[in-house]
Amino acid sequence: MKKIALVVLIIVTVLNTYSQSDTSKPDPGKFFADIHTFFVYDVNENTTPHTGFGINTAIIGYKKSLSQKVNATIIYDVTRTTNFTFPDTIGISSYFEGSKYTAFLKMAEIDWKVKPWAELCFGQLLNEQYLTVQDKHWGLRYVNTTMQEYFRFGNPADFGARIKFFPTKTLMLSATVVNGEGPFRYQDNESLFQYCFNAEYRPKEHLIFKVYADYQPHSQSGTLDRSAFSIFSGYKKGKWMAGAEYNLVKNNSYNVSTDLNGFSLFSSFKTGEKTAVFARADYLLEYGNVENEIYFMAGAEYRPVPALGLAVSIKRNTWLNTFMPGLNAGIRL
Repeated sequence: MKKIALVVLIIVTVLNTYSQSDTSKPDPGKFFADIHTFFVYDVNENTTPHTGFGINTAIIGYKKSLSQKVNATIIYDVTRTTNFTFPDTIGISSYFEGSKYTAFLKMAEIDWKVKPWAELCFGQLLNEQYLTVQDKHWGLRYVNTTMQEYFRFGNPADFGARIKFFPTKTLMLSATVVNGEGPFRYQDNESLFQYCFNAEYRPKEHLIFKVYADYQPHSQSGTLDRSAFSIFSGYKKGKWMAGAEYNLVKNNSYNVSTDLNGFSLFSSFKTGEKTAVFARADYLLEYGNVENEIYFMAGAEYRPVPALGLAVSIKRNTWLNTFMPGLNAGIRL
């Protein structure tokens, strides 16, 4: 405990020594909201229910900059907060669940840019595994989340601290320590943290390369430590957007036979000022007892105004044998 206190004291002293005063006035702040709604129908009737309307995201948030160096963001989401555990196979052995539309704290983050090349973040932080880059690059969250979020390769957010370094204008490095329990639970009795590293390289404005890794120990006898690794590359210029990622999670439930392993390819093309087409293929090499199966989607989007997206799509899951035409609408307020 004394060592931790000493490290914290040294960090605070260094930052106070090298950080510059910031006298700029705070901005008035702004509220924002997202609504994502859908209608879906399973032609093969292999889902229950096989048709229906629903909302998969309803976000309300507030962001305020207190100065050029300090800002804060808080976001509440309404979604299904179920947490699944897969000890041996893809079958569910245990889970906890609130309402299908449970409101939960998704993000509560304080950012302090202590230097032009260094930033500290505290609170409930969005996961850099897939939310901060891949989700934005995909740009069709209202149609479906990215592969890692959809198949639960990691938590969307967690409580902890992060430090970011910007050694050059094209490179960002970050190190994060979080509880490892996700946004729905307190730290567990083991009090073991999850350690994350993320690197993003943007050689051009339209091009990005990203590497992410994390590690979480587990102290109970008979269990295994969990780790994750992912690489991503993305291109977005003019009418074209494309992305590719490979994702691996070892011992997802701290047991053997719970590895998650696969890759995702996606792209979109603007066919007009307000229209676009898109497609995505998620290939799961290993997902519990599922191996070498595909989740595929394709569709078209229309945006009458930039903040409103309307999409028609089909989604095909080979191992569940589902074929699901659907309609989606998403708006940013």
